[in-house]
Amino acid sequence: MKQHIVFDLDGTLVDSLPGIAEGLNRSLRHLGLPEHSPAAIRKMIGSGAANLCAKALGYANAQEAPAKALEALHGKFRQEYPTCWQGAYTPIYAGIADLLAKLSAAGANMAVLSNKPHEVTEPMVRSLFPHIPFSHIMGHTGRFPRKPAPDALLHIAQCWGVKAQELILVGDSLYDARTAANAGCKTALVAWGYAEIAELAAWPAPLFGTADELGHYLLPPQN
Repeated sequence: MKQHIVFDLDGTLVDSLPGIAEGLNRSLRHLGLPEHSPAAIRKMIGSGAANLCAKALGYANAQEAPAKALEALHGKFRQEYPTCWQGAYTPIYAGIADLLAKLSAAGANMAVLSNKPHEVTEPMVRSLFPHIPFSHIMGHTGRFPRKPAPDALLHIAQCWGVKAQELILVGDSLYDARTAANAGCKTALVAWGYAEIAELAAWPAPLFGTADELGHYLLPPQN
């Protein structure tokens, strides 16, 4: 049976923390603001660049942060980050490239759906996975609300001509799990990303520790 798989990007396919930390700290430094350790920034990732910047300023989200301060940091980050994600700043997780190649060879429909700005998401995916035929690469543009809203995921299902229940969303966070639940599709969670393992383990979905384990789930043996 043909698989229809949508992947999250940060924390699922690639470790984008080094590049995000570099871009964010360059931006904070430029504005004369305190920088953060990669470990602290790790906990800020997942809900888009504006919320990342708000958390770096000490606020829970973009709605709570002062507009002028947030605009300054967010704007600077969106200038800096596209210049510093390349190469060693965004390594691919072990086994992921091989898994994607196997899924492609098996004829799976594949897409990427990220809360990262689209102007970074698309070139990143095209650069790091040049031989993988993703039919959709979607970062945040404003056309659809960010995950966990299901709109973009449902759009991909519609483009593929399948029901949401036929999709599998693979991600590393409860943002992804809630997106799948809101869309009414299946989810597979991975343990190598940025969320706490305990909160992922408490969610009623399979949790995988390696790309090989995930591959056995996504590519079950053919009888």
